[in-house]
Amino acid sequence: MNAERSPETADLTNCDLEPIHIPASIQPHGVLLVLREPDLTIVQTSENVREYFDRAVDGILGQPLSSLLNGSEFQIIQNAVANGQWEKVNPLRLIVGGKLLDGIIHRHAGALILELESTSAATRSQSIQHSLRPALISLQFARTLQALCDTVVREVRDLTGFERVMLYRFHANGDGSVDSESKEPFLEPYLHLHYPASDIPKQARELYLKNWLRIIPDARYVPVPIVPTLRPDTGTPLDLSLSVLRSVSPVHLEYMANMGVRASMSISFIVRDRLWGLISCVNHSAPRPVAFELRSACEVLGRLASLQIAAVEEHEAEVARLSRRDTRTELARALRAGEVLEGAIESPNELLSLVNAEGAAILRGSELQTCGTTPSSAEIEALTHWLNERTDAEPFSTSSLSSLYPGGAAIANVASGILTFALPGEPRRRIIWFRPEVLKNINWGGDPRKPVETDRSMRISPRRSFELWKQEVRFHSTLWAAPDLEAAENFRRDAVEIDLERQVVREQRAVRARDDLVAVLSHDLRNPLGVIQMQAAVLLQTVGSGSEEFSRRIQSSVDHIQRAVRRMNTLIRDLLDLAKLEAGRFTLQCTRCQINELVEESLLILRPLAEAKWITLTSDLHGDVVYADRDRIFQVLSNLVGNAIKFTPGRGSIFVRAETVNTEVRVTVSDTGPGIPPDQLANVFDRYWQARRSDQEGSGLGLFIAKGIIEAHGGKIWTEAHPGTGATFTFILPGVS
Repeated sequence: MNAERSPETADLTNCDLEPIHIPASIQPHGVLLVLREPDLTIVQTSENVREYFDRAVDGILGQPLSSLLNGSEFQIIQNAVANGQWEKVNPLRLIVGGKLLDGIIHRHAGALILELESTSAATRSQSIQHSLRPALISLQFARTLQALCDTVVREVRDLTGFERVMLYRFHANGDGSVDSESKEPFLEPYLHLHYPASDIPKQARELYLKNWLRIIPDARYVPVPIVPTLRPDTGTPLDLSLSVLRSVSPVHLEYMANMGVRASMSISFIVRDRLWGLISCVNHSAPRPVAFELRSACEVLGRLASLQIAAVEEHEAEVARLSRRDTRTELARALRAGEVLEGAIESPNELLSLVNAEGAAILRGSELQTCGTTPSSAEIEALTHWLNERTDAEPFSTSSLSSLYPGGAAIANVASGILTFALPGEPRRRIIWFRPEVLKNINWGGDPRKPVETDRSMRISPRRSFELWKQEVRFHSTLWAAPDLEAAENFRRDAVEIDLERQVVREQRAVRARDDLVAVLSHDLRNPLGVIQMQAAVLLQTVGSGSEEFSRRIQSSVDHIQRAVRRMNTLIRDLLDLAKLEAGRFTLQCTRCQINELVEESLLILRPLAEAKWITLTSDLHGDVVYADRDRIFQVLSNLVGNAIKFTPGRGSIFVRAETVNTEVRVTVSDTGPGIPPDQLANVFDRYWQARRSDQEGSGLGLFIAKGIIEAHGGKIWTEAHPGTGATFTFILPGVS
């Protein structure tokens, strides 16, 4: 809504968008001046300036502030501007033209704003310390939230003399309720009435967070425009978010008129940076100005009460925490004794009392266990499917499941409220606590379904009726309180920790099993293989002593034995390297070596295999010296070139290049084989990956180990696939300067 529109044309459908912080006007119980720094020239003012300085608007715009004040008064303002700590210097005690004024100065959004309010000698001489001291003592001795609310309401009314003072508390959904009230006997009570969130729009609540106190001495005032409307330096409206004189939304003024309120003052309760509630002071019969000193005292009460509310809430939370400590300990024991989550079902009383639930369900994949009063298995399964799709593993709660879940109304009698979380990993493990529907009646100050009214001319205005309106609330459980949510989070944390402990134990067992396997591979298998290899050599020595057919058969068998032994030795080496890589025990024996020599040596050994398939093996070597483990780099080269020979069809070609690029040595192996399919490219260096071919041999660990070797040298290896036209593998190593 446009804040400059009159109440007669206000459109309430966009109340949350109304720019109430830039109304371009002020209330008439003071005057506003906007000063340009550093010379304190007046660049904007309210139109009522003549009432305070006996000069028209045109006569002060563009003039220095010193032209309006005598030297001592101007010096007070100069000192305040230099100090900059507005809460300490305000109010500034000024005498202008024989009038006593309270000056309130602040800087906001780049504008220095001075506001002046009329006061009196009696107000200035009046001390409120005597009245404030017993109020503070009373707050100190309040031990419960309700006692605290009742105390602050009573003390604020005694200090200010308003006809009605209420504590209005905000609920989680934005609605509010009057939780405490002190009033004149002739006024009808508002205690325990509820009001919809639309009565205090979002942007109004944001201003309550910025300003601890807000006053409207007379709701029937005529707004005083600010001249000029826009700031001369920025061309934008003047932001009055922190102004004490800021004009009020015409919609709010109409709302006050409909409620029969003539004057109001509000004090914010801000708890942990959240707008917890308001002390709402109202006068119905007449205006009610409140001097700055008295407003400051009320603000002090609001600030101290906010701290006390936080302390009381923390005390209540600690009491609830301690009361559930034994329950938490028992459930942790149950979790350790059985499967994580499922073990808790063995202590059903503790599981339910932990969060004050009537029933609980624990799911592990498709397995379901329940205790207490719960929906049917099919209903729980459907609900779980919905939760898994819409929530993550973090705790999720609602006291009105039917407003979110399509099947909620059908199970409301046992599950109007749920509290749930899931553990990470597979299978999916989830716990759901249930609370049944609790029917209740809410008394509203007017029909909450009609925050606005429309007359015959389609003019929209705030509702005029605030008569008691009763509502029966269905499909709601009792709210999950902060201690319930904290208890669930602690239970989740315990479950995750116990689950991780078990995973660590399983990993440790796996490591021990792997180490045992490594010992078997390195000793118990290698020794027999050595014996087999030696015996094969002995057999070869006896070949000539028999017939030609016998010798041929022995020769063939020995060849098979020796090939099998070589493959087994390669497999054992790869498995040992894999174990070292995964255990972080892979070590290198690095020396200075010439990369060209390493490449030539590997090609010399592998060339016979290439020639057997009529594969052309060529190279172009211009690399420099590297600091590397010679045997390990030779292992990488043998693997890459050996794979290229294995997968390149007969009469193909393989090209190996070594070069120095900047400070790195780069080696590239390219072939004209079938290449690597794009869907397999990301997995080439995974453990046990093998190209899709029917005659594959080997462990599938070669490229994984090659990657580990290169990265252990501080290098990098990658592949480029060209399906149907070959593959290219490249690795780089740091050069030696």
